[in-house]
Amino acid sequence: MSRTGLVMRILALAAAMITIAALSAWVVFTFLTRGGEVTVPDLRGAELRAALELASREELGIRISGAGYDPSTPPGHVISQEPGPGGRTRKNRIIHVVVSQGTHTVLVPSLTGLSLRRAELQLAQSGLTLGRLSRSYDEEVPDGSIIAQTPVANLFVPRDTGISLLLSEGPRPRVYLLPDLTGLPMDEVLSAVRSWGLRSGGVSEEDSTQLPPGTVTEMKPPPGSPVSQGQSVHLTVSRAPAPPGPSPLVLFQYAAPPGLLDRKLTLILETEAGQSIVYEGTVDPGTSVSIPVSIPAPGRLKAYVDGSLLEERKVP
Repeated sequence: MSRTGLVMRILALAAAMITIAALSAWVVFTFLTRGGEVTVPDLRGAELRAALELASREELGIRISGAGYDPSTPPGHVISQEPGPGGRTRKNRIIHVVVSQGTHTVLVPSLTGLSLRRAELQLAQSGLTLGRLSRSYDEEVPDGSIIAQTPVANLFVPRDTGISLLLSEGPRPRVYLLPDLTGLPMDEVLSAVRSWGLRSGGVSEEDSTQLPPGTVTEMKPPPGSPVSQGQSVHLTVSRAPAPPGPSPLVLFQYAAPPGLLDRKLTLILETEAGQSIVYEGTVDPGTSVSIPVSIPAPGRLKAYVDGSLLEERKVP
């Protein structure tokens, strides 16, 4: 055999050995890897503890990756999984599951008889919201309590549904026709008003010389008006006029001319109330007089000497 032929034979033998070694490594790798694989069990619909037992038998683990509503899956049971069932995977792998929170509907609680605050708390705890709020008088349900609800209790409704409530305002207030109490003492009127469930409002005063002080002269609302419990009645009562202050004085001066005869002097005050003589007397010839005149109201003072108008002035 030539040197070239020997070299070729050695190369062919080496190539065959390399091929055999590669095939042997592939067989060993395949055996080892396939021997460490398991089939992913079907965990869908299983209760979480049961799903954990199924996975443990295959040397797999479970991790909850989420939760959701599913009307066909009870709460606490598996809705879906990743990887899916039936596939091959290596041992000790984690299967991610989504757990059911049950149906998306909730049970409507009974709210009748509760206060509005307690009803709102009950709705929040049940996954519901407050819908339309209406109010009505009710002879039996106390003020501030729930009379009725829509939807009614013990129905299943979607979560976050608004529940409409009817809230009591207590018994309907009684309505009266306000009688005429003018001319009566204020104390009697106030006592009567309060006995009817009305409230005493403001009290104002006005001067009166015809009625005793403290007598009701006007009512608001006026007599004959319909009034309900809790409504206010305002009164106007009489009071004695304040005593008049001192009238201003006007000094009238007159100098009689010289002569033999006395002069007759007359002073007349003319006001809106009429005319009145405020002075009448005689003045000696050649003398002067100063006469103070009380002026109770604005007007005109007229001076007459011997019946003839001497002077007229505006006073005070």
